Parts: sequence; structure tokens; C-alpha cells
Amino acid sequence: MKLPVMEPLRQAILHADIVFMATDQMRTDFGMFLGNSDECDTALLGHSRRFTFESGGMDRWELNKEEVLRNRTRTLKLYEWLKTAKEIRITTELGTDLTCDLAKSVDAMYPVMAIIPFYAEVAVIPSLETVNGVIVADGASEFAYGQRGFPIRPAFRGHQELWMEPMKLEFKDSYLVNYTGDPVQVARLKKLMEDVSPAPDLCDEIGLVTTTSIENDMYGWLVDGSHQTRCVHVAIGNNRRRGEIIHSDEHVDFDIHRPTVYVDGEMIFDGENFLDDVIDAHAK
Repeated sequence: MKLPVMEPLRQAILHADIVFMATDQMRTDFGMFLGNSDECDTALLGHSRRFTFESGGMDRWELNKEEVLRNRTRTLKLYEWLKTAKEIRITTELGTDLTCDLAKSVDAMYPVMAIIPFYAEVAVIPSLETVNGVIVADGASEFAYGQRGFPIRPAFRGHQELWMEPMKLEFKDSYLVNYTGDPVQVARLKKLMEDVSPAPDLCDEIGLVTTTSIENDMYGWLVDGSHQTRCVHVAIGNNRRRGEIIHSDEHVDFDIHRPTVYVDGEMIFDGENFLDDVIDAHAK
């Protein structure tokens, strides 16, 4: 059920100098409060001085200020490098081998740092015909059905399916052309493809998660278990407004654990750690 927009709250948010949303950002978002789904993406970037405060487990945090600042600095430096880079390549021992041709074209790129204090990533919105290869998603998937339905590959408390065969998704020219995995999870994805129009068969995002703060995994994203540290996520979706928004009506991230990540042939993440010296050397 979609709740009505509360106009006094909406006006307060729009006219405030700064706003912190302390509710679970996967169950609600600024778009719901403001009646405009685009506001969800705007708030992720901090452009409107609206921030999602992930307060779960705050009484148990071991807040490492230096690490949080390093995560944010790394994000901005990688973002600057990627704006002039030619290619991203992601591989894993399980068989992931995916390339994104940045030199040909890229629709958008964003440093996502407004889910505070721990989360950070660089979100790449690839152009059509630029993503090719295979991912083996051994991590969780984000909520399906407009991010409000049951995950295709869940990993939340009370329902854990990461023990199942990883999902293998194959992309050609940025389109999802084949997928395999555990029959239960494949059936969920097949139903999503049948239920949603236009079909969410595009590579809508490559998310390079840049946080290393373990609190992100312990206390954040608990509703589906996605967006973990030491992961890259690749999203399928139906974004027809590429260059304007990150999240379309349908957008499902699939986590890939412990990938090796290359930018222009240079390793920036070895599956466990970032090679910050490499990123620093290329930052403007």
C-alpha cells in the first residue's frame, strides 16, 4: 500500500537546510516522503543536503573515523579516475568476467556517499552496447519488484539462500541474454521478467563498493543482505532515462563477492583490499 504524501512533512524537507532520514532506507526513502521517485537518487548523492542515517546498531559501533574518511576519499578519487578511464573489468575465481567499455560511452557516473556514516560506492550507469561478459553472483540480490518485493537471492535474518548455487548472468551489448542458477531463484527471476514491463533486461548499473567498514555489513542493508564490503554489484533493470537517474522502476543489484577489479588494466581491488596507491596515482 502506498502511503499518501504528508504535505507538512514534505514542505519541511524541501525548505530545511539539511535533513537526516533515520528510517530504514530500503523500506522507505525521500522519494516516498516527497512524492517523487527521483528524489531517492538525489538524496543518495547528497546534492540536496539530504542524508540517510543508517543508525542500526549504533550502540555497538566501533566508529573508526579515519577509515570512514578514507572510504570517502577513495570514492572521490576513483570517481575522478573513472571519468577519463577507458575500461572496467571484473573477474572472480568462480567465473565472473565482465567488461564495461567506458571509452565508447557512459551514460552517467556518481559518487554515492549520502548513506552515512559507513556506506560508499561509485555507481556507473553504462551505456547500451558497452557491457559484455558474465557475472557469477554468489552474494545477495536487492529487493525485486520496485525494491519492495521478495529478493531473488535473499540473505536476510530468517531467510538465507547464499548456500544455493550462485546465479550466473550473461550480458551482451548491455542486455541480459541468459541466466542460470538454483531452480528456485531462476524461477523468481523468470517471473520478474514476465511480470514487469518494460522487462528489466538491461545492465542498469555497475556499483563499485568502496567502503571497507565492517559495520556496513553488520548493521546496514539487513533487509536483503546486499551492498556488502568486498563486493561489486551489477544491477539489472529497465532504466530508459539513463543519464538522469540511477534507479528505474525496476532495479535489482546482484552482489559479487571478493572480485578482482581492474581499471584500464590496472588492478585496484584484489578481492580483499583496495590498492589505494594505484587509485591515488591516477586521481587528479
